[in-house]
Amino acid sequence: MNITVTKHPLYFIAINPSEEINSRVESIKLDLKNKFGVQHALKLDAHITLQIPFRMPVGNEEILVEILTEFSGEHHSFISELDGFGRFAKNVVFIKIKDHEPYIKLHAELQNVMLNFLDLKSHEISSKIHPHITLATRDLKRSHFPQIWEYFNDKDLSLSFSAKDIQLLRHNGKYWTSLYNFSLNTQLNL
Repeated sequence: MNITVTKHPLYFIAINPSEEINSRVESIKLDLKNKFGVQHALKLDAHITLQIPFRMPVGNEEILVEILTEFSGEHHSFISELDGFGRFAKNVVFIKIKDHEPYIKLHAELQNVMLNFLDLKSHEISSKIHPHITLATRDLKRSHFPQIWEYFNDKDLSLSFSAKDIQLLRHNGKYWTSLYNFSLNTQLNL
């Protein structure tokens, strides 16, 4: 007897930087690919994760879209400054975000909404986040890390963008696709 178990699709939620920032990040990732063969991070556009990947039945997508539409309308856009490069241990290199506070606040409030809507598994819940834009990850070999980190050590990066969109993405089995963008409220807080 054959029993086929179908998993629900994977989703995640992120902030999109501007097209200009995305292009700049893409060129850095391509440079890493050409110099060091590191290319896994090229599979996804530049983003700052607000909700780590989670599984959900496709039938819940419409409800989540309604929830995220309301959520984004209740939260204001903000200026985000990128400031240099950082690393997690010896397997991730990223662009640092100067002020984590707006992301931490948004993440905490989004977690509350998500936990009220979905029965997230423990590995789908992140109580803490470290906002960043990933440049090199899964295929970054520890043995190559010193050379790659030295490459970034003498480089400066200082950019900013208006964080004004939340994006819902779904994995199609091969790569992440953008499903919806939700605009954050751009009206001034008076």
